Amino acid sequence: MKYRREIDGLRAVAVLAVVFFHAGFSGFSGGYVGVDVFFVISGYLITSILRDELAQQRFSILNFYERRARRILPALSVVLLATSIAAFLLMPPSLLQDYARSLVSVAAFGSNVFFYLSSGYFSTASEEKPLLHTWSLAVEEQYYLLFPLLLAGLWFMRRINIAWLLLILALASLAVSEYLLRQDAVDASFYLIFSRAWELLAGSLLALTRPEQWRGPGRGTRHGLAWGGFALIIGAVFLLDQKTPFPGLFALLPVLGACLVIAFCDPSGTLGKLLCSRAMVGIGLISYSLYLWHQPLFAFLRMKSASHPGVMMFFVAIALAFLLAILSYYYVEQPFRNKKRYSRNHVFQLSGVALAVMLAAGLAGMLGQGFPGRFQQPELMTSAAGSPFREKCHTSGTGYLKPAQSCTYFGQRITWATLGDSHTVELAYALGEKLKQRDEGLLHLSFSACPPALLFEAREPGCSAWMREAVAHLEQRQEIRHVLIGFSYTRALFGNLEHYPSLPDKSPVNKFMAEYAGLSREELREEYWQSLAATINRLLAAGKEVHVVYPIPELPTDINKAIMPMSILHTASPHDLDHMTSREFYLARHAFILEKLDSLPYGEQLHAIKPVERLCPHGHCPAAADGQALYYDDNHLSIAGARKVLQELNTTDK
Repeated sequence: MKYRREIDGLRAVAVLAVVFFHAGFSGFSGGYVGVDVFFVISGYLITSILRDELAQQRFSILNFYERRARRILPALSVVLLATSIAAFLLMPPSLLQDYARSLVSVAAFGSNVFFYLSSGYFSTASEEKPLLHTWSLAVEEQYYLLFPLLLAGLWFMRRINIAWLLLILALASLAVSEYLLRQDAVDASFYLIFSRAWELLAGSLLALTRPEQWRGPGRGTRHGLAWGGFALIIGAVFLLDQKTPFPGLFALLPVLGACLVIAFCDPSGTLGKLLCSRAMVGIGLISYSLYLWHQPLFAFLRMKSASHPGVMMFFVAIALAFLLAILSYYYVEQPFRNKKRYSRNHVFQLSGVALAVMLAAGLAGMLGQGFPGRFQQPELMTSAAGSPFREKCHTSGTGYLKPAQSCTYFGQRITWATLGDSHTVELAYALGEKLKQRDEGLLHLSFSACPPALLFEAREPGCSAWMREAVAHLEQRQEIRHVLIGFSYTRALFGNLEHYPSLPDKSPVNKFMAEYAGLSREELREEYWQSLAATINRLLAAGKEVHVVYPIPELPTDINKAIMPMSILHTASPHDLDHMTSREFYLARHAFILEKLDSLPYGEQLHAIKPVERLCPHGHCPAAADGQALYYDDNHLSIAGARKVLQELNTTDK
C-alpha cells in the first residue's frame, strides 16, 4: 500500500495525548484515548496490507507474523531489559514480585488480562506499574492471532459481504463493552479483547472499503469531514476524564474521529499539511518506541519521589523518553526491519530467545519473592505485609461471601466478630491471635470499599445488601458477645490523601447511588454518620459489646517507598521513618468523624479503640517500629501494626 505521511502525523497526536495524560498535565484528562486512535490506525494499516496480499494471492501467515515480530519485539525486548534492570536495582521486594508477574504476562502477550485482574487503569497504584502500558500491545496481538486467518478464510466471499460481517462483529464487541460498563465491570471493559476488538475492526473495515476510491464527497466536504474527525479526537482528549465510563459509547469519539481523518485527510489541505509536517511525521515514526519508554520512566519517577513529581520533572522525563525513543528507532527498530541484515530465521530465533529470557526473569522474580536479600534490611521490607487471610476472607462484589459462610479463626468457640471494610482485615487477624490463647475465635466480616451502608444504598456493588445481612447475622448469633467495628471513614467522606499535607475535601457522592446526587456533601456525610450510628445501636440492642475502631493514621507515602533505600546500592531510607506524619495532622484530617465518634455513649457495652494513641504516642506517627513496618501500603495496617493497635485490648469476658 502507498505510504501516507498524514497517518504518521496522526500517530504523533495519539502518542502525545497518551504521554501528556500519563504525566498528569492539565487539559489532557482524556489523553488515554490516544490508544484508541492507535487501535484504529493499526487495524487500517495491517488490514490494508493483508487485503493487497490476498488480492494478489501472496498471503502467508508466516510472513505476517514475521512482520509483527520485526515491528514489535526488538524495541519491546530492549525496553523490558532496561526496565527489569532498573526494577531489580530500585524496587522493594513486594513491588518487584508484582513486576515479575507483569513481566511474565507480557512475555505471554496477556498483560491486559493480568492488569485487569490486578488493578484499575486509573488507580493511583497503577501509575507506578512500569509495564502497565503493555496492555494495549497484548490486545493487538490477541486480535492479530485470529484476524488474518479469519480474513483469509472469508476471502472467497464478496468484499461487501466480508465488510458486513466485520461490521456485525464490531457492533457486537461495542455492545459487550457497553454492557460491561453498565454492569460496573469497568476494568473488564477497559482491558479485555472482547470489548476492544471493535476499535481495531473499525480500522479493518475502513481498509476493506478503500476510502481512497470513494467518489461521493467533494474536496471541500472531504476536508470538512477530516477536520470534524480531528475535532472529535481533540475533544475527547480535553473533555473526557477518568470518571467517563470508557470505552463503551464514549470511545466512538476517538474511533470515529480517527476513521474520518484516515478516510478524508488530504495532504494538500490545511489539516494534511499540519499532520504531514516534518515534526509531526518525525514524532509519528518514533511513536512506538516513545510509547514503550515513557511509562517505565514515569513509573520510576513517581516511585522514587517523596511527593508527587512536579511538572518540570515530567518535562525532563519526557525529554529523556524522546531521546531513548530516537535511539531505539534508529538502532533497534530500523535494523531489525532490514531483511538483508536479519533474515526470517534470525528474527524468529531472536524473538524466541527474548521471550524465553523475559519469561525466565519473571518466573525467577516470582519464585524469589522479589529477592529481599538485595537490601540490608530485608526483614523490615517483608514485614510490610497484610493478613494471609485477606484474599480468602475479604469479600466484594455482588457475588460476595455470605456472612454465614464467612471465615472463622483461630479457636473453636466463636465469641468475637469483626465488621467493616478493608481497614479491619489485619485487625481481625491480630485479634484472632489474641483469642487463640483461650481457644476462642472470631467471625471475619469485611467487604472491600464498603461504607457502613445500613440505611442508604451504596454505589459499591453488593455493599448495602452485605451490610444488612452481616448485621442481621450478628444479631442472630447469641454466642458472639463482642463485635469490633471499623471503616475507612475519612477516605470515604473527604477523599484519599493524595498531596500531603493538603487536606482533601471531596464530596462523598461517589459512595452513594445516583438518587442521592441532589444532596450536598454535608448532607451526604450526615447520612453516612446516621447509618454508622444505627449499625452500632443495633449491635448494642442485640446485647453485643461493641468496640469502635477510630480512624487509622495515614502515611504521606506508601510504606514500600518510605522504608526502601533509593536503590540496592544504598543502605538507609531517605525518609525519617520515626516522623512520617504528625498527630496534629491526624486530628485535622479526621476532625469530622472524630467529633462524631467522641459523641457516642461509651461505657460497659461500648468501647473506643484509638489507633493514634498506640501508633503516635509522642506526637509523631512512625512508619515502622521495633524493626517492623506498621503498614503494608499508605493507609492499611500491617500485621505488626494491627498487633500494636490491639496490644492493650482486653479480650477476657468480665
